[in-house]
Amino acid sequence: MTTTADIAIIGGGIAGFSLASAIGGRARTVLLEAEPELFHHTSSRSAEQMQPTYGPAPVRRLTSASIPRVQAIAEGLGRPIFTPRPLLWVGTTPDRHHLDELLATVLGLEEIEPREAVALLPALRPDAVHAAGIDRSAVEVDVPALLEAYRAAAVAGGVEVLPSSRVERAERIGDAWRLTAGTAVVEAPVVVNAAGAWVERIAALFGARSRGLQPLRRTVAVAVPTGRPVDPAWPMASDVLDTFYFRPRGRAVLASALEDEPSEPEDAQPRAEVVATVLDRVNAATDLALRETETTWTGLRTLAPDSLPVVGRDADVPGFYWLAGQGGYGIQTSAALGAAVADDLLGTASTIPGLEGVLADLSPARDALPA
Repeated sequence: MTTTADIAIIGGGIAGFSLASAIGGRARTVLLEAEPELFHHTSSRSAEQMQPTYGPAPVRRLTSASIPRVQAIAEGLGRPIFTPRPLLWVGTTPDRHHLDELLATVLGLEEIEPREAVALLPALRPDAVHAAGIDRSAVEVDVPALLEAYRAAAVAGGVEVLPSSRVERAERIGDAWRLTAGTAVVEAPVVVNAAGAWVERIAALFGARSRGLQPLRRTVAVAVPTGRPVDPAWPMASDVLDTFYFRPRGRAVLASALEDEPSEPEDAQPRAEVVATVLDRVNAATDLALRETETTWTGLRTLAPDSLPVVGRDADVPGFYWLAGQGGYGIQTSAALGAAVADDLLGTASTIPGLEGVLADLSPARDALPA
C-alpha cells in the first residue's frame, strides 16, 4: 500500500521532529525513521544545554530565537523544562587570544575576574584559571521532555510516523518522489533530508551532490567526584580552547573532551581511551578527582566544512530539501530552525524575530560548501 503526502521527512531525530511539529496540520506529512526507536542516535546523546554564546553567529541567533519557543513548549506542558545553568568560559592558559575573540564577537558574554569564576565554581583550581567570561543566559534543558513534546505535537497535527522505515530507494515519478523504505512506500512532491549522520547517503539516493557533511564523534562521560561533592547550582564550565567542558548532573559531573574524530555513519560507542582523556582533562583543571564513570555515550555531530547547518532547497534536484548539519547544536537551535523551515516549505512569511536572512546564510548553495 502506498502512502501519499505533501511532505515526506526522512529522519526521526530532533531535526525531523522539530520540523514535523512546526508543520502540524498545515500539510499532509509523513516522517520516516530507519530505526525502530525514535531519537535513537545523537538527539538523545547531548549535553542538554541551550547556550546563546555557543557556536557560530547564525547558530547563536537560532539559539536566542529558540529559547522563547521552548519556554512556550514548557508552558504547554505545565511544568518547567529549563534549569538556570550559566556557561562559564575559562581560559586555562596565559594566552588570552581565544577569550578576547569571544568577548569581542559574542553579545551577552561578560568578562569576570578569575577569582570570581572560582567563587562561582569552587571545583576549579585557582592556578588553572587565567581568565574567564560568563554567559548568564544559558540554561539546562530537559531534553527527553523536549523531544517528547516535539513528537506529541507532530502526531497531534496529523503527521504519520513510520519507524523501522529505512529509505532504500528514491524515484522521481512526474512531480512526486516515490520512496521505498522497508515495507513502506511513500509518495510526496517534497522530501526533506533530515537524516542526521546519514544525510549524505540519503542525498546520494536522490542524485544530489555532496555538501561535505561529515559525522564527527563526540564522547560524554558521567562520573561521581571523589575530591568534593557536587553543588547542583554550579554553572557549566567550558575551556575556551575547546579541550573540555563539564557541568553538574545530580550528584555527578557530566563532562566531555570535545573530540571531533571523523566517523562513518553508525551507532557510535564510547572508546576507553577517549573516556580516560575526558577524566584527565577535567581533573587537570579541577579538584574533582573523577575516577570511575557511571555512564558514557558517544554521539555523531554532523557538520559542514564551515560548521553551519545546511538548510534549503537543492537547486539541482526538484523537490529535495536539506535540513542537515545542526551538529551538536540541535538541542539549542531546533525550535526556531524547525519553525523557519516549515514556513519556507509552505511559502508562509516567517515572523520569528531575529532570524531575518538566516536561511540564506545556511543555504546548500553557499560558497563554503563543495561545488
